[in-house]
Amino acid sequence: MREYDGRLRVWGTLPDRYSDRQIAASTIDAQGRIVALLVDPDVDCAQRGGSGDRYDATIVLSDGSDCHETVVRDLSLRFPEIDVLDDGFVLAAARCRMPSGPSAEPFEEFDELEGEVPRNALVVDAAGDEKGAFHVGDAIQYLMTDAAGTIWIGYYDESSICALWPVRPSTRHAGDRTAKRMTLITPGLIRWSKTGDPLWYAATDDSGPSSWMDCYALNVGREYAWAYPYAGFPLVEIDHQGVRCVRRTPVRSATAVVTSGDRSAFLIAPGEFPKTPGAYELTHGRCRGGPIEAESSAPLLLPDGTRPRNWARRRVCRDHRMWLQFGDSLTWYVIEI
Repeated sequence: MREYDGRLRVWGTLPDRYSDRQIAASTIDAQGRIVALLVDPDVDCAQRGGSGDRYDATIVLSDGSDCHETVVRDLSLRFPEIDVLDDGFVLAAARCRMPSGPSAEPFEEFDELEGEVPRNALVVDAAGDEKGAFHVGDAIQYLMTDAAGTIWIGYYDESSICALWPVRPSTRHAGDRTAKRMTLITPGLIRWSKTGDPLWYAATDDSGPSSWMDCYALNVGREYAWAYPYAGFPLVEIDHQGVRCVRRTPVRSATAVVTSGDRSAFLIAPGEFPKTPGAYELTHGRCRGGPIEAESSAPLLLPDGTRPRNWARRRVCRDHRMWLQFGDSLTWYVIEI
């Protein structure tokens, strides 16, 4: 059985001049750059029970020593998420208030509810000017864009979305192709176009697992994406056409996954109710044409050889790289297989 190292290294740190700002959201984009949404210390957009006041923010795009700033004004996004999209950015509110109407009826019968559908995703250009807004649902766990400019959003088990469904020509006049909405619960994972059109729903792809209650981990790579959904915890490989394959995995409740060829690694906190913050293990596996088989496990360690003292506040996985952020919201660490 091959042994693997579980030691992180520092990927990048935002300059100290940003230390007096609150980092409401941060990620690593498809090019490996740090993206951060900075707000004033008194802004409560990422706190439970916040006031809901609108706020201004600064987006920082950091590529080594080069930092570019974009100011975005008058935001209302609660628990924001962010990533690069083309030469601008996409932002989304992870939590939003859903319409008050029926939960499983077509909105075409309740047209008055359309006005209640929250447009909780916002696309801005490099100057911070709005290019569009659209609805992406409640209880967002991951927002990631890929090199092709599409948007992958993973959801956890409290999620719901006023999903857009195409109208079948057989049921309406040929000239009426207007999409209608229906509330969908626990959608799991959705791939969106940059203009807010749903391109693929995990919950309606018969090639995938039957349960998409919670997208525990998501990896958006250059060519493929990999999802790790509850309740079965398989590793689901997806391309722009849909699910390519579903493989059983040797671990449960992993919160991050990376892949490289026939190899994979899963970030787990051992035990049913882990109590020691930062006590992670990286379990490595290999696929030999069937299920993924465990090869070895190693403790996750900081560059100085100690364990992290906090649970990871943010996780980003792209192909063979896993980026993690702990107590210091300026610094990102990476490990790769």
